[in-house]
Amino acid sequence: MLTATVAALAPPRPSVGFAGAPGLQTMRLLRPQLPLRECRPTPTRTAGRPPAVARAALGAPVRQAGLVLRLWRRIAGLPVKVLLLVLGPFLLLLDARKETNHRNARPKRIILVRHGESAGNVDKTRYQATPDSRMPLTEEGVWQATAAGERIRSLIKDESVRFFFSPYTRTLQTLKAILQSFRGNSVYITSEPRLREQDFGNFQNPQRMEEIYKERKRFGRFYYRFPDGEAGTDVYDRVAEFWSSLYRFMDQPSRWRSEAPIENFVVVTHGLLMRIFCMCYFRWTVAEFEQVWNPGNCEIWVLEKMPSGRYEIVGRMNDDDSVRPIKFGCDQGQPLHEHMKSPLAAREVTFDSPEALDRMLEAYQ
Repeated sequence: MLTATVAALAPPRPSVGFAGAPGLQTMRLLRPQLPLRECRPTPTRTAGRPPAVARAALGAPVRQAGLVLRLWRRIAGLPVKVLLLVLGPFLLLLDARKETNHRNARPKRIILVRHGESAGNVDKTRYQATPDSRMPLTEEGVWQATAAGERIRSLIKDESVRFFFSPYTRTLQTLKAILQSFRGNSVYITSEPRLREQDFGNFQNPQRMEEIYKERKRFGRFYYRFPDGEAGTDVYDRVAEFWSSLYRFMDQPSRWRSEAPIENFVVVTHGLLMRIFCMCYFRWTVAEFEQVWNPGNCEIWVLEKMPSGRYEIVGRMNDDDSVRPIKFGCDQGQPLHEHMKSPLAAREVTFDSPEALDRMLEAYQ
């Protein structure tokens, strides 16, 4: 009786029937009783609020950021002409500061050094069996390179220096001898294949090379291309490309190193490369280039930075550390033209007749 009364008072429960199964009684699913969860108060904004000191510290930057945002919204809504008037002086100031930083970051000097006397300089027949890239120095060449290192050290003293060098054997040996004067000092060295000698071909037969040199004289030294080798124009192209890399090293030193800018660049290379290096930078004409004599073994040319950040050619160093003009002209004693000593974007010319124009343009051939 009690059981029937409780069942009648209890709320109905859902039931699941099994269709197609006669004789089976209806089964009821009893919903399990879940335990009660602990009720916690919902955190309010004041619960996680920083202390008053922290709010005061954060307030100033937030207010400044808001001020900048409001100012930017006002500026962005201005016409372009007004923006140029407002921001133009500021942008010019930034550009001028950037240019000043570039000038200050450039090295004081760029020093060019030809390799010492090589076995190929003494005996041309060595090129029949020895590749030009593997031609070693003679004992005289090692002595010349050691003396050149002493002169360079006396010039730059304890200033920082970075060496760029051709990977040929004779230039590597020249660099090794030069570095003897920097023992105990930190220097930076960079191998640069673009500073290699002009390619005159592979193994060189002396008799055949004599005929080739005669043909070059008739054709033109700068434009003549050696069989299986290069023309002077090819060397010019890779040296001009090297100058682009050199500018990146000079003007953006922080990209390559974290220390202060380098004060001296020393380029250990070959005679023709030294002349074309200057031809590219100072914009010599082909006629002017061909009047500059090839430097001797371990001859040193010095380029010094001017206040403008550009370089001028000072001359070549002597054994007594004095500086003399580089050899120029038919007698090797003529001074360089003034426009050949520093770079010019263009040369101003004036002519009053077609004949004068022809004479002037002959210098550019």
